[in-house]
Amino acid sequence: MLSKFLRTGALGVATHGAQYRTVVSQWGEPEAFASQDPDPVYCLYGELQLGFTGKGRLWHLQIESGLGAIPLPSASGQCVREPVPEFPRMVAELVEDGYQVTECSPFDPAEVWQRVDQSGVLFRREASGLLRIHSSAMDVCNEDFGTMHC
Repeated sequence: MLSKFLRTGALGVATHGAQYRTVVSQWGEPEAFASQDPDPVYCLYGELQLGFTGKGRLWHLQIESGLGAIPLPSASGQCVREPVPEFPRMVAELVEDGYQVTECSPFDPAEVWQRVDQSGVLFRREASGLLRIHSSAMDVCNEDFGTMHC
């Protein structure tokens, strides 16, 4: 599941533009919500955060985990523990499968991230061991919020 996410930007039913109702019908209600006006609502499924627009469309997926396995939702109220490969192996497997992985600094010039060019998924391993994976669909955000917000 994690491997497919890196390659496609989709995590099961959670794909950019998916409706909140669709995600909840498959995975059940989120464990928690986070919101700060005027930002969108974030639904928390363990270490997975899903950002929805005010129109209920998924525009952002984020995983931040320091664990050796990431619990990810798979069915209503259930989760699978997805093992996290070592960082160099994760990059090597993507490249071996024909995916272009480039370095970038999308948030902070001092932070270097890896970007899977085909999917737009960003990932980084912090010195502390924390694995951060982000995928955003700015077109969905811009359509629903306008370019000033995104």
